[in-house]
Amino acid sequence: MKKIILTAAVLLLASCGFHLKGTAGTSQPLPYQNWYVNGGALQQALENSLRRSDGRPVGMDQAQMTVNVTHIETRRDIYTITRAADINEYLLMLRVDAQATRNGEPVGEPMSVMVHRTMDYADSEVLGKAEEEQNIWSEMRTDAADQIVRRLTFLKATQ
Repeated sequence: MKKIILTAAVLLLASCGFHLKGTAGTSQPLPYQNWYVNGGALQQALENSLRRSDGRPVGMDQAQMTVNVTHIETRRDIYTITRAADINEYLLMLRVDAQATRNGEPVGEPMSVMVHRTMDYADSEVLGKAEEEQNIWSEMRTDAADQIVRRLTFLKATQ
C-alpha cells in the first residue's frame, strides 16, 4: 500500500512539472550555440548557466554571439531591527545589467536583473554570518546568471 501511495505521489509531482532548482535547463533552446562571455564577477556563473542550457562558452573568435555584463551593483541594507535597536536582518541586493551583441552590434534590449535576499544577523555569530553572507552572494550571482540566460532564449536567430 505504501509503495502505491509513493508511486502515485511521484507521478503527481512529475506530471505537474515539478523539478528541483537547477536540474532543468531553460524551457526554450538558445538561438545560438557558441557564446563569448564578458561577465566580470559573473563570468563563471554565466558560463555554467550557458552550459546547463546547451550553450557553449567559447573564445571571441569562435563565438556566434557575445554576452556583455555592463554593470554590477551590490548593496547591503539594514532590513529589520529589534526593539533594542540591534540589527536583526540585512537585505542583500544584486543588480546586473547585460547586453547581447553580435559583431559588435546590440541584439535585443539591454537586460537588467535584480536579485534580493534577506539574511538573519546576530552579533554573537559574526564569523559564521560572514561565511553565510558569501554563500548568499554566490547563490545570488548564480540566480542572476540563470535569469540572464533565460532572457537570451527569447532572442531571435538570424538566418
